[in-house]
Amino acid sequence: MEDSAAARRARTRPELVATPDNRVVAGRLAAGPDYRTVRQGGTGDWLLLFTCQGLGRIRIEGAVDVHADRSSFVAIAPGTPHDYGTDAGVGEWLLLWAHVCPRPEWLVLLDWPQAAPGVGSVALPGSLADRVAAALTRAVSLSGSGVANSALFGVNAVEEALLWCATQNPRGERMDPRLLGVLEHLTTRLADPHTVRSLARVAGLSESRFSRLFTAQFGTSVMAHVEERRMDVACRLLRLSSLPVRDVARQVGYKDPLYFSTRFRRAVGCSPSAYRDAG
Repeated sequence: MEDSAAARRARTRPELVATPDNRVVAGRLAAGPDYRTVRQGGTGDWLLLFTCQGLGRIRIEGAVDVHADRSSFVAIAPGTPHDYGTDAGVGEWLLLWAHVCPRPEWLVLLDWPQAAPGVGSVALPGSLADRVAAALTRAVSLSGSGVANSALFGVNAVEEALLWCATQNPRGERMDPRLLGVLEHLTTRLADPHTVRSLARVAGLSESRFSRLFTAQFGTSVMAHVEERRMDVACRLLRLSSLPVRDVARQVGYKDPLYFSTRFRRAVGCSPSAYRDAG
C-alpha cells in the first residue's frame, strides 16, 4: 500500500523541466498517430505547443478537447493536469515545443484567452504563424547547443514569439498583421521614397482602406507616422554618430538636407546641428 501511495504521489507531482537557471528547454517533435503524453500533475513550468503540420489534441479533464493546428499557439499553465497527443483523425503532428520558466514580465504575455481550464490559445494569421515558427525554431536550435550564451539566445527567441502573439491577443490591443508588415517594411527601408500608395501596396489594401485602418490603429496619419519614424532615427544618428547632417538626411529619406533641416526643426524644435551640440 505504501508503494502504491508513493507511486500515486509521484504521478500527481508536477514535473519540472525549465528552471530559473535554464529558463527555456525546447525541441521539435514529429509525432505519429500513436503519440500521447499524460501528466497527471502537469508541469511546474509553462508548456508551449506550436503546430507546424497536422493536428494535436489536448485533453483536460472535465473540458472539451482543445485542438492545436497551425492557426493557433497553445500554452499550458503550470500545475495543469493534461493528456495530449496526435489527433486520431489526422494521424500526424509536427510540433515545436518549449518548456518555459518565464521572466516576471512575461506573465502578461501569457495571459491568453482560455480554451480550457489552464490552457490558453492565441489564433495566428499565416504571416504571424511564420514569424512565431521562426522564433521557436531558433529557440530549438539553441537549446542545449553549447553555444556561448545559448540560454540567453533561447530566452530571447521565445520572448520574440510571445511578443508576436501579443499583437493578436484579444485581451490586449490587437494589431492587423497587414499593418505589422508595413511597419517592418519601414524599419528596413526607411530611406525609400514612401507614399500612402506605395505603403498601401505593401499592405495589400486600397489607399483609402489602408489610411483608415492605419489611423484607427495608431491615431495618426500614414505619412505623419513615416516622418515621426524618420525623425526618431535621425535623432539617434545625430547623437550617436559623427555623420554629417546631409548624410543623416539621406539615411532617413531626405535628398535635400535643407528640407530635412526644416522638417527636423519643426518636429524637434531646433536644428539638427543644435540638437547634436546639445547632446
